[in-house]
Amino acid sequence: MRWLSCLFVAGLMAGNCLSLLFAADTPAGPVAIGSRRELFVDDFLIERLRNVRLELQHPVPQDISFACDQPWEGNTCIYFRIIPESGKYRMWYQGAHWQLDPAEPPTHPYHICYAESTDGITWTKPNLGLIEVNGSTQNNIVVTGIYDNFTPFRDENPNCAPEARYKALGQSRDGLIAWQSPDGLRWTRLGDQPVIRQGAFDSQNVGFWDTHENRYRAYVRDFHDGQRDIRIAYSDDFLSWTTPKRLTLTPEVPREQYYTNCIDRYHRAPHLFLGFPVRYVERKWSPSMRALPDLAHRELRAKKEERIGTAITDGVFMSSRDGENFHRWNEAFLRIGPERPGSWVYGDCYPAHGLVETPSKLPGAPNELSFYVAEQYWRTAETIRRWTLRVDGFVAAKAPFEGGEMLTKPFTFTGQRLSLNFATSAAGNLFVELTDSEGEPLAGYSLDDCDEIFGDSLDRTISWRGKTDTSALIGQTVRLRFLLRDAELYSFQFTDPNP
Repeated sequence: MRWLSCLFVAGLMAGNCLSLLFAADTPAGPVAIGSRRELFVDDFLIERLRNVRLELQHPVPQDISFACDQPWEGNTCIYFRIIPESGKYRMWYQGAHWQLDPAEPPTHPYHICYAESTDGITWTKPNLGLIEVNGSTQNNIVVTGIYDNFTPFRDENPNCAPEARYKALGQSRDGLIAWQSPDGLRWTRLGDQPVIRQGAFDSQNVGFWDTHENRYRAYVRDFHDGQRDIRIAYSDDFLSWTTPKRLTLTPEVPREQYYTNCIDRYHRAPHLFLGFPVRYVERKWSPSMRALPDLAHRELRAKKEERIGTAITDGVFMSSRDGENFHRWNEAFLRIGPERPGSWVYGDCYPAHGLVETPSKLPGAPNELSFYVAEQYWRTAETIRRWTLRVDGFVAAKAPFEGGEMLTKPFTFTGQRLSLNFATSAAGNLFVELTDSEGEPLAGYSLDDCDEIFGDSLDRTISWRGKTDTSALIGQTVRLRFLLRDAELYSFQFTDPNP
């Protein structure tokens, strides 16, 4: 065995096996992963960690993308929805204004507005000429006069009629109304009666066609024991829905509340559901509350309703393999950040629903994931900032400089090569071993055979003494053993070589 592998093993034998952060459902037998990409957002495929931990990652704030600065927008614009389509990015959002002071513009009805981008970085608001507001159609409004929220999606149902290619759930006073559109701009109701009635709904209620299960899903907000929660309903036709049932979140945190959910299948690993709920925390007046920015404005908001001045929100991350049972990280995924004017308010860290890949600012670097998050909520100059995260980079299996080991549970695969999404320091590295179901190295794929891996790549093909072909092991029950040193591992995939 190579000296570095010996160093790893010696260190691991002296160390303690770290307990996993949470317990995913244990597979009854070998998991058939086929050629799908597996992320380490849970311990579903992890048998053992030694001196390796699963570490939640955090998006990095970038530049302001655009400002909600038109009269039909306002200081409480919210519920952004982004869909990449045909070489561009499309965004819908709620234009809203709440008059806090008589000197400010008056409150106006909710308007659903539209913006688009060619790169996901710079956004424009087209003058659509569809909806008349204050005597003019010179605006980017697509729907007006809704009760609260409206979240579109592109319907991938193969039986979808052309005039209903886009659908949305929008709140009325009595529940959620179904909407349809041929182009995402011209909208009509699918009847005047709510299609989902049981729930609170005063949040971003998310619907989509599940291409894996061939039915619609809706993630909606409700209450239990006076606490805000997330529920799921199903439909075959978008009109008749099951009664929403509460999601199971583990580990359970008593009396933790959520507003939006932003749940969807992850486009690079669609067997995984990822969610980015806004966590709502009610606090009271205290020295710390009064030390936060903009005390006078906080007191002004509290005159309308105390919680508007004293509640605070941030963002968390959760994942699921069935869309009903979620593993939720207690620490914040989206942090409010340094105290600055307009921050640390009820309205911080509301992300847009929809992840998109965007170019990196670093020339030649791979794409990143972009999140769009509102800032300056309650202010007349509300803005939207873009945040970025490594592709697949929600959670890292991370080892320190002294090294660590991760062993997977048994699985079967299809594919002629193993690809890793990983990063190391200049001095760090990884080694990968394919073993049988009992953890014994397979000939030609042992740690000794593995060529040293270092760098920072979203898609590195692994080789053993120069050999990359794994097709001889297709259908066999195997495990992966990873040795990591000052390294992070984000995902792996068995797949065929690029053509």
